[in-house]
Parts: sequence; structure tokens; C-alpha cells
Amino acid sequence: MDPIADLSMFDLTLWTFVAIAIWYMVFYFRALLRYRQASNNHGCQQPPSITQRDPIFGFDLMLRLHRALKRNHRNKSIVQLFSSHGLTFCAPSSTSTKFYTIEPKNLQTIFSTDASSWGVEPMRRFAFEPFVGKGIMCVDGKDWEHSRTLIKPTFARAQITDQHLEDFERHVDRLIDLIPRDGSTVDLQPLFSRLALDASTEFLFGEALGALKKIGFSNESSEFLQAYNYGQYVLGKRLHLPKWNFLTVDKRFQRSCRVAHAFVDECIARTQRALRGSQGHDKTRERYVLARDLVSQTIDMKDARNQLLNVFLPAHEAVGVALTNTFFNLARNPRVFSKLRQEVLKAGAQGKPWTFERLKGIKYLQYIINESFRLNPSIGTNTRMALNDTILPTGGGLRGTSPMYVRKGDVTTTSFYALHRSKDVFGEDADIFKPERWEGLRPPPWSFLPFGGGPRVCPGQNLALTEISYALVRIVEAFERIENRDPVMEFVEVYKITTDSGNGAKVALFSERR
Repeated sequence: MDPIADLSMFDLTLWTFVAIAIWYMVFYFRALLRYRQASNNHGCQQPPSITQRDPIFGFDLMLRLHRALKRNHRNKSIVQLFSSHGLTFCAPSSTSTKFYTIEPKNLQTIFSTDASSWGVEPMRRFAFEPFVGKGIMCVDGKDWEHSRTLIKPTFARAQITDQHLEDFERHVDRLIDLIPRDGSTVDLQPLFSRLALDASTEFLFGEALGALKKIGFSNESSEFLQAYNYGQYVLGKRLHLPKWNFLTVDKRFQRSCRVAHAFVDECIARTQRALRGSQGHDKTRERYVLARDLVSQTIDMKDARNQLLNVFLPAHEAVGVALTNTFFNLARNPRVFSKLRQEVLKAGAQGKPWTFERLKGIKYLQYIINESFRLNPSIGTNTRMALNDTILPTGGGLRGTSPMYVRKGDVTTTSFYALHRSKDVFGEDADIFKPERWEGLRPPPWSFLPFGGGPRVCPGQNLALTEISYALVRIVEAFERIENRDPVMEFVEVYKITTDSGNGAKVALFSERR
């Protein structure tokens, strides 16, 4: 090979690299200058910035959080950042700025008063759409309003109080039958996941999956469950992949999508057949089923499938994860379990069925649920992207009290895990499980957000709280005491879409019955 020609090729490659580097540097500093000018024009100041070795692309922060994710310390790592930098800080890069905030005034702005300026579609749709389609979890604007309108009747209060608990009772009975009564060790996590699956599939599709049945769990249901579990796991990974990623081909994920879609399509088809067969029947006493309502509205069947999967995704996760986390804490605090049991037995002495109002009336039950959501929120963080240039009311400047200018495309991350550990709100012992703290405690607005807030607040929060409360009450009625059987005392987080207990909830429950 001609060495002169070879040298020329080397020089060309080198100068191309230098030109690209210079272009990026010019782009970076021009963007930074425009940002500072716009910020000054609006009387805004930048919040404290974390120290970065790579201030242009921010790769070092990405790697730091990725390593924390692999070590199952993602939430703890973010809490440490807030402890070091205050309630609001940022991580600038060449094209955008990532803001981190747990300042209640900012949260109110992002989630409520200026919610239209913030969205999720630019970040979530790439990750979610292959599996659950276009629906409430991953769209903004008119598409979001369409989805919200379709599913709103699902969570109407009357459906929860009058009908749902009767269906849910059967599933809880099956759950209790599967728990050993002789003090044998049992991991409650998979049982609670199966409970939530049966309850949510019956509520949404009109027929329970049958995950809690000792016999009769069909191959079709088993295949769907395996596909859904894997698909959900991959969604958590896809949230961290760039949109242009085309090298990651996961054939198992693709097959999981097909299995999940086929399962829900068949549920819709059965609903259509049932509707045709029930024409002329009295429907006033029928329980509410989302699939039936969507089909009766004659919307596109693919749209119906998307809406169902988008509701199913958070519906079963919220209850299963919350119950696991609650019993994780109860096992390490048997005194709390005993006190709750006394309160439940006293409230249940009348022999009347458990209703939404009766469950709500057991104050200590509500304290325990609040404390578990506070200490181990199912959703550890929430991210929003600015859909246009806007302003956050506080967090800027050396004192953190000035407004902050946010450009279109900038991102804010809120850590509920850090927010709920505020010692100013929850006391110096905010890092420990203590339900009694809720006696007389009324957290200031936007300082306790177990289900989010504003227009995108979880529409199923009353349903989830009712199911969690009912399952808790029935279990403490059936078992007189609890023991921890996990040698690891601290909570080990596993991040999927939710933050799960990596060690489950390994306990022993002892029944009065012999």
C-alpha cells in the first residue's frame, strides 16, 4: 500500500474528527449562551449543578446511575445526590439540561398548574408502544385525553364499593388457602402478584386469569403470564435505551408482545360474542368490565387492546408491589402486625361485610399503608419532558429560591423515594418504618405523592387502596402473628417499571387454628 496515500487517509480521518469536535463545542457553547440569555431575560437563575467530568454529554452521570441500577441502589443513589446538592439541582449537557427536584412548589407546577407544558410521550412511547400500544401510559395531549375518557368509568367509586369487593373476596380466600398455617416459611411476593393478576384481569377483561387456583390454570393463561412478566421486565430496560437504538434485537420480547396481544384480542372477541348473546337482557345488575364497555363503544379493536394493556400494566403492579412491601415491613415490625390485628378484630366484631367505608374507618390500617407507600413507594421516580419553554418557580440561585428557566426538551426527574424521606415533614426518624407518625400528621401539599398528582394522578388509586386494605384485613384476621424469615433486614430494590423488593417478603404466619 502506498504510505503517502495511507497517510492522507489518516489525515482526513483525523481532521474529520477534529471538525466534528469543534462543531459540537461551538454548538454546546452557543446553546449555553442562548439558555443563559433567556434565563436572565425572565429573571431566572440556574440551580446548583452536580460536578461532571463530562459537562458536554453528561456520560459520567449516566454511567453513575447505570452502575447504581446494576447494584440495585438506584433510589439510594438519587437520595444521596439530593442530600449533597439540595432540593433542586441540575446536570447540563450539550443539548439539554436534566433537572432533579423534590421542591413541592415545582412538583405542583409540573404535575398540576402547568401540566400542559410537561409530557411523557417523547420518553415513554418508544419503550412502551411495542408491548402495550398507544395508550394512557405513554401519550400526551389529545391522545391522552381520548384514553382517559375511555377508562374513566372503570374506576368510578360505585363500581369499587358495591361490586368489586365481592369479586375480590374470592381471590383473597384462595390466597389465604395457599399460605401455610404451621409457621413454614413462605415468600408472599409471588402470591400477591398472582392475587393482583386475578383481580385485575377479572375487573378489566371480565374473566380472572386463574393464577391462584391450585388446579385449572390453563396453558393459555400460563403463557400469557410468562410473556407479560418478561415484557414488563424489558420495558424497564427500554426506558434507558435511545430511540435510535436498532442494534438490540430481543426475539423473546417480540414473541412476548405477540402472545400478550393475542391473549387480549381473544378476551375482546369473547366479550363481543357475549354482548351479541345478551341483547335484550337486563344489564342493570351486571358488574362493570372495561373490555365490555370499550367494545360497546364500537371503538377500533386494536385501540381497545391498547387501552386494556395500558390499564393492566399499572393496575396489577400497584397492588402486588404495595402488598409485598407492606408485609416486608410488617415482618420486621411484628408489634405493628399485632396492634393492627387487635384493631381489625375490634372493627370486625359486628360481623358485617367489609366495605370501603369500614376499611377506611380503621385508622391504624391507613397509617400502615401510608407508611409503607412513604418508605417504599412502588414508583421511585417520575420523569417529565418540557414540551415548550417554561419556568419552574423555585430552586435557582445560590439560595435555591429563584425561578428556573426550562427549555423545550429539558427533563425533570422527581424522586418520590427522596421526597418521602424529608425530615422537615416526617421527622428525624424518617428513614424507619413507624406507622404511628401518621397520627395527627397532615403532610403539606405536594410532599406526599404515592399516586402522583394533578390531571395524570393514578385513576385507580381508590381501587388499589381498597384492594390493599381488604387483603391486609383478611390476612391479619386469619393469622395471629408474623415472623421474619429473611436474613437480609434492609430493603433490596430491584428496578423494573416499579421498584420491587429483591428479596420478596419471606415470612412465617401462624394461625389460631390447629
